[in-house]
Amino acid sequence: MAQPPYATIIILLVSLAMAFMSSLINSRVTPREHREKLKALQGRIAALKKEKDDNAKKAKSTGDKKLLKKVRKQEKQLLQLQSQMASLSLRQMRVLPITMIMFLLVWMFLTGRLLYWSVIPGLFTGGETVAYLPWISGKMELNLFYWYILCSFLSGALFSRIFGLTGATE
Repeated sequence: MAQPPYATIIILLVSLAMAFMSSLINSRVTPREHREKLKALQGRIAALKKEKDDNAKKAKSTGDKKLLKKVRKQEKQLLQLQSQMASLSLRQMRVLPITMIMFLLVWMFLTGRLLYWSVIPGLFTGGETVAYLPWISGKMELNLFYWYILCSFLSGALFSRIFGLTGATE
């Protein structure tokens, strides 16, 4: 079981399940209005940033003082919007402790260790190769940690998009 392709598939399925659970919990804890407000703020920030950059280029090339003043105002507006978005994003962090506990339990199940202490017999030791990726000079061998991280990022992005969570909506 701890050898490819079984280990590769097991870890992929575990990371998919973890990402699904995290996204599900996040979507249930964070109200829809909150997520929509974050998405709207992202759109406003992107539009303002583009307009500010365009105005800054134009002001530099023409030396227009009024336009330069407008750019400074836009920078202040941008900072205000970004701070609003940061405070709204911090509210979503209340799911982090739940996700970390789930991760530690799953990691303990996979490796048998909780941090540095051996707790139970695990499926993997953590050091063996569990997946191979095609690489420029042959194949790249990935151990449990790197394969789980790769699968976790990809499945997290997938489920964030499916559940309409912030960060993967654009």
